[in-house]
Amino acid sequence: MMFIDSICPKCGEINHVEHKGENILFVTCKNHHIYDHIVIPYSRTHSIKDDKRTKLEEMIVEKKFYRMSDKSTICLLIFNNGYEIEGRSTVRDVKDFRAVIGKDKAYEQALKKAMVALGAFLV
Repeated sequence: MMFIDSICPKCGEINHVEHKGENILFVTCKNHHIYDHIVIPYSRTHSIKDDKRTKLEEMIVEKKFYRMSDKSTICLLIFNNGYEIEGRSTVRDVKDFRAVIGKDKAYEQALKKAMVALGAFLV
């Protein structure tokens, strides 16, 4: 058993819901909206290459990248519903750092997190 954050597609309320392995959760938010949340496990989102990814990317209104150190990059995705999700990438040794690769990895990690959190919007 675990808990996941689900965002209501009607009001944007963030709901901390119990997940017991179901593929679809039926969630009632604090404002009494009932909606379906499709659960896409983080481990299965290694390579998001389908219509759900397309829908998710269409929801992005802004992407911001920050180089936090000589080894780390952060990607901040801002969605049309106001939700913000970040992804990070880092290398062990500074000589292995490549800015383009760091941005790509951070972006992919942010998308994976978004896929889990915004599952209700991808129905």
